[in-house]
Amino acid sequence: MSKSKIFRKMLKRPGIITIPGAYDALSARIIEILGFEAIYFTGYGTAASLLGLPDMGLVSFKEMRDHLESIARAVNIPVIGDADTGYGNAINVYRTVKEYIWAGAAGLHIEDQVWPKRCGHMFGKQIISKEEMIGKVMAALDARDEEDPDFVIGARTDAIAIGGIDEAIERAEVYAEAGADFVFIEAYESLEQMERATKEVKAPLMLNIVEGGRTPIITVKEAEKMGFKMVIFPVTALYSATKAIHDNLRILQETGSVEPCLEKITTFPEFAKIVGTDKIRQMEQKYLPERILREKYGNHI
Repeated sequence: MSKSKIFRKMLKRPGIITIPGAYDALSARIIEILGFEAIYFTGYGTAASLLGLPDMGLVSFKEMRDHLESIARAVNIPVIGDADTGYGNAINVYRTVKEYIWAGAAGLHIEDQVWPKRCGHMFGKQIISKEEMIGKVMAALDARDEEDPDFVIGARTDAIAIGGIDEAIERAEVYAEAGADFVFIEAYESLEQMERATKEVKAPLMLNIVEGGRTPIITVKEAEKMGFKMVIFPVTALYSATKAIHDNLRILQETGSVEPCLEKITTFPEFAKIVGTDKIRQMEQKYLPERILREKYGNHI
């Protein structure tokens, strides 16, 4: 069964879906090893990990597409892609959907921001008209139907920051009526806004939890009780890694030793399991002549 078909079935079954964000192939592997059912490919994390820059429309379409492919190929579970604004007009969206399908994603969402966009929890956002966004949704659906009818199309609105929750709910409903498989109202500012959205929008809703962002942090169970279908944690892995790297390297800088860090870092054998070293060694023994292995590793094969 294709990953897109798997994810589409997940959307139809009862219960909420918890989807952590991956910013590279390694973080994706860890998410899969821990037993999560799906992965969110984060544009915010891509800007940070690939360029060391903020999520303000600085990552190109090709950089996003290629980074997505490296993540999707590293795991066996569905990956849902952040496709920003689709990288242009409706025609660009049409190509973006096809490229994300070819890259191995199970679905994506596009948003109604003006390009260059910025992180949904930043100030200074602008949005396009409802009519233009409907055209983008229609183009996304046509591209999907031509390549993979099971591919999941989501539509995100950043309208809360511009027109308030009323405008955001109206846009979410319109995008769902245009055919989006799920809708995503970004950057709720209160629990009341979240409760209104789940009561008034008649489509599967995605909730975005960003540590330190504009949306109140709630548990997955609370989100499910409200009526959300999916909750993504796009930067939890990124922020966790950032703090660990900073804190442990500071200890190294101050003490001249990694010994105080040993309880806080992954060991060499543990890391080998994550990246699948044993599998590669088994393949070497299966496909390479023993003579070549002994020349390479000596008696340690």
